[in-house]
Amino acid sequence: MAMDTIPLAMPPDLLAEVKRTARDAQLSSADVMRQAIKAGLPQVREKLGTSGRVTNVDALPRTVTNRLYADREDDLASIRRLIKAQPTDAE
Repeated sequence: MAMDTIPLAMPPDLLAEVKRTARDAQLSSADVMRQAIKAGLPQVREKLGTSGRVTNVDALPRTVTNRLYADREDDLASIRRLIKAQPTDAE
């Protein structure tokens, strides 16, 4: 099974807890973190909600959105993605 490696910054107290758990369970720290993520992800997903909406602000009317972004000269791909992702009232 192929796996990706993801760097993860962790506060010292949490890392110490992971290492203690790994030692007590005779597992690697990576195994403990994978199992913790797998076990806790459903609860995290439930707490964060599944709507995908990250704001409680209503979408701008399409005419306003079009006017705001009509003359944009940004050539960064990330900016264009953010503009494209802007919710509108047509969605």
